Amino acid sequence: MLVLAVCLSTLSASPASSASTALFADTGKTKKTDSLPLATTRSIDFETAEGTWISLDISPDGRTIAFELMGDIYTLPIGGGTATRITAGPPFDSQPRWSPDGRRIVFLRDRDGAENVWTMDPDGSHPKAVSKGDASLYASPEWTPDGNYIVVSKTSSPLGSNYQLWMFHKDGGSGTSLTKDDKGDGATGQGRGTNINSLGAAFSRDPRYVWYARKRGGFGYNLQLPQWELAIYDRQTGKVFPQTDLYGSAMRPVLSSDGRWLVYATRHDAETGLRLRNLQTGDERWLVWPVQRDDQESRFTRDLMPGSSFTPDGQALVTSYGGKIWRVDVATGKATEIPFSAKV
Repeated sequence: MLVLAVCLSTLSASPASSASTALFADTGKTKKTDSLPLATTRSIDFETAEGTWISLDISPDGRTIAFELMGDIYTLPIGGGTATRITAGPPFDSQPRWSPDGRRIVFLRDRDGAENVWTMDPDGSHPKAVSKGDASLYASPEWTPDGNYIVVSKTSSPLGSNYQLWMFHKDGGSGTSLTKDDKGDGATGQGRGTNINSLGAAFSRDPRYVWYARKRGGFGYNLQLPQWELAIYDRQTGKVFPQTDLYGSAMRPVLSSDGRWLVYATRHDAETGLRLRNLQTGDERWLVWPVQRDDQESRFTRDLMPGSSFTPDGQALVTSYGGKIWRVDVATGKATEIPFSAKV
């Protein structure tokens, strides 16, 4: 108490130090140094031909890939080559998805100090915030087939759990939760009725049905498999229909635009791979296995797997693993690298 009293007395009696005086200009006002986005003081530049956890999407005309790398968004010709950076700076930008008409890209950005849903033109111009707030996390934004809305996983939990599917109009607004009433009926595992998580919305042609990965609670150690299942949310009735029951879980659904093919990630023999399902016949087989580790044990704040995309003709899946971008032929499962170089 004596030391504290002496310190307070000294501070109140002593003149301002030179360091604190530097914060005050001739006007006598404090200079604000923490406005967002933060000003950069230095930069590190390098060129790379690989990346980690690359979420990507293909433009509707099939000519261009949009992908994330080191917190920026790049575009790349479908055949590979030099990537063009379309966002830059300290904000962390991720998970791009093209609008159905190819005129806008939705992505996640923390420019204002918190993560939100944004859209921009294909060259990175005219960025616009769709969602607003400073207390939420988002994952895996996706356009509805009509291009009027964006469905995204959103949570306000500081631990990055309890994700729900939310829908926002493309021009903004408060949004609405689609899965807030999901109490776990038909969910896998234990503890039904609590802590349902919803991740990775996906559409084919019909905007009524939303495919996604659904988890029945649980976080930490000693988790029991399966943790995740694929489900369909009916936007007209609000009902949820489970679609898988696999020991290795089922995650990150991707649908071809014609509604014929479904690809999802699952774990088998301690390795994660991609399964292909013919939605017309129900037949399944491995498309490519293994690929890369999924994020079932962690907080899945960037979804359980990176985003992938079918080519517009549905004949190939473009995905990433092993630091590279690959074109995987649906008929044969042959993976061909799409080479890229990017200046970071």
